[in-house]
Amino acid sequence: MKHRRSHNNTQPTGGDARGVRSRREKESSGGRDGRDSTRVGGWQRPERGESETVRERAPSKAVQSKAARSRPAQSSKHADQSKHADQSRREDSPRRVQSSGREGAPGLSESDGAHVFGVQPVLEMLRAGLRPVERITIAEGVHESRLHEIVELARGAGVPVRRVPRTELQRVVLGANHQGVVATVAAARYRQTDELLDALAARVGTPDPPLALVLDGVEDPRNLGAIIRTAECAGAHGIFVPERRAAGLTETVAKAAAGALEYVPVARAANVVRLVEELKGRGVWTIGTSSEARTVYTGWDWTQPSALLLGGEGEGLRRLVREHCDVLVSIPQLGKIESLNVSVAAGVILYEAVRQRTAAREAAYKHARKEMMNDE
Repeated sequence: MKHRRSHNNTQPTGGDARGVRSRREKESSGGRDGRDSTRVGGWQRPERGESETVRERAPSKAVQSKAARSRPAQSSKHADQSKHADQSRREDSPRRVQSSGREGAPGLSESDGAHVFGVQPVLEMLRAGLRPVERITIAEGVHESRLHEIVELARGAGVPVRRVPRTELQRVVLGANHQGVVATVAAARYRQTDELLDALAARVGTPDPPLALVLDGVEDPRNLGAIIRTAECAGAHGIFVPERRAAGLTETVAKAAAGALEYVPVARAANVVRLVEELKGRGVWTIGTSSEARTVYTGWDWTQPSALLLGGEGEGLRRLVREHCDVLVSIPQLGKIESLNVSVAAGVILYEAVRQRTAAREAAYKHARKEMMNDE
């Protein structure tokens, strides 16, 4: 079948054919711009002087089909947004929120793991005493009467209490109604300081003398977890961490420790200097680390009852702590970097202790066997 061709020798089809008929009708009506016609090409022309933006031309079938195809996707997008909004509202409603895992400074941060917030939930958790609590954080300026009971219960249980700006609490609980108090749940229970000290003292004079670590201000939870993991592998008998300016036993620490937190006892010390003196009183040598120390770590006799003291990531051991140590040792630095990562330094020194103690046990075994052969 032959198609009628227009004067410009093009072949109108579908919507183009309708457009050609519309132009012919417009020309036959005598109006150059079509304002005096009532209906042209299937759409209503506005009256003279009326804005043409009032009524828009009806979309073609192709446009309608395209719009129909896009509507389900848009509906799905709106449904997803509505679903996320509902999920956010549901997450804000509980009194317990899981952190996003973002690393933060010690105190109150999202990396701490699980948080319980609200006066009554925190109060009941402390009363029950069934869950390990890392710390209690209270907003500055809050003076509710029940908060005094929370503070007293926390202090009685040896749980540190912090006061921070209200914006800190808002950030961690994602805008929920925290009522001015948030409890950070620890990933494991702390040992009592005196209990761990007595356990170390009981090993003095035995074939397996105590080997402990004292961390003075290690704030990165991943470093703390790595140190706990290395300590467990090296056979250390305990770790002490300060209550303030240090990472606690959070879920990030537990993950970095890779299960070692279940086997290595960790205790909190209110004062590191006082702890050093208590270790000395129980027959344990205290060995600090310093890049300026003249004694290399391999030059110390680690077969003795020993407590290794390591400082924080940036400053190292504090001056007062260094002054109370029995001896200071260093790790040789041959490159241009000033110091090792604290968890790496812990591994280097702990495994020197393992090497020396293993060699001492082998030497003792050979000596005992030689004496037995001589007696025979």
